[in-house]
Amino acid sequence: MLPDFSALFRKGKKGYMITLNWGIRLSEKEHLGDCINCKYIKCLNLFEKSKDFEDAGNELHVYSILGKKIENKLDLSAHACTNGKFLNASCFLTGPIFTRHKESYLSDILIQVTRDFKASIFLAFSGHYRQAMQVLRCAFENIISGIYFQSDLVSLTKKKATAEDFSRLERRFNEWKKQGRGDIHKTIEVLRRIDFLSIAEERDWHELYGLLSKFIHTPEEFVTYVKHADEIKLKGEIVCPAQTYFNEEQLIEWSDHFQRVFAILLKTIAEFHPEAFDTESGKIAVTIIEGHLKDFAHRIKVSEEIQKILSTVQSSN
Repeated sequence: MLPDFSALFRKGKKGYMITLNWGIRLSEKEHLGDCINCKYIKCLNLFEKSKDFEDAGNELHVYSILGKKIENKLDLSAHACTNGKFLNASCFLTGPIFTRHKESYLSDILIQVTRDFKASIFLAFSGHYRQAMQVLRCAFENIISGIYFQSDLVSLTKKKATAEDFSRLERRFNEWKKQGRGDIHKTIEVLRRIDFLSIAEERDWHELYGLLSKFIHTPEEFVTYVKHADEIKLKGEIVCPAQTYFNEEQLIEWSDHFQRVFAILLKTIAEFHPEAFDTESGKIAVTIIEGHLKDFAHRIKVSEEIQKILSTVQSSN
């Protein structure tokens, strides 16, 4: 039976006290301790190990398990280290856009996407696979919306539109930032009509958004079956709800989705800000990406797509 972690706060002679329901009383001074290694509330101790299952525990314990798995199976690097390198590349490419192109609608958006990448990676590496997918969907949505507004900006600029036209676009963009609303499937269709996407790419983007969306509306992660004591059991039967669990299949599934969204980020930058690849940090990003494609191309499903994007940028430069 899982412990009841409810706590009551009351004021005592030594300040506010926390009385946990199994009798532990903490003073205010004791409470303001090392939260990441909390010895009083096990759910908050990120290094806590599961007593029931070797591949389960709190976040940083599961994160450490990933490293041990990679030592025994190097190919897992394609779904861990490679994504960390892709995150680095995203930082190196979006930074110059943010500092040099404030007028671009993608300027702020791509910074947020990069932060979403970091959050998604941390969640996946620490065993929160469903939540990692949810954050990844946010990143994908923001890229699509950014392309939509930036395409309109480019179109108005080419047409030498009036100041009022630009003001209208700015108001629409600011309204989107406040409300965060939009029909992503319809936006993808618009991107196809303006020839940003091919028919095949439109189909792939619809599919990817559908795959990511299922992690918003279903409790699939906690009904995962795992092997325990030579038996196959539901994860929920053996792992505390507040703990996470290393699962190679779910990690690889997340990784495939992450790399697809990263490829879309590269396509977006190549289309609207190809000069970013020619900056000092952009050149480092290209070196990072090409290095991992060389080592793990057979494990990265979008390797050919990414290489095609890089080749197009390099030939134009």
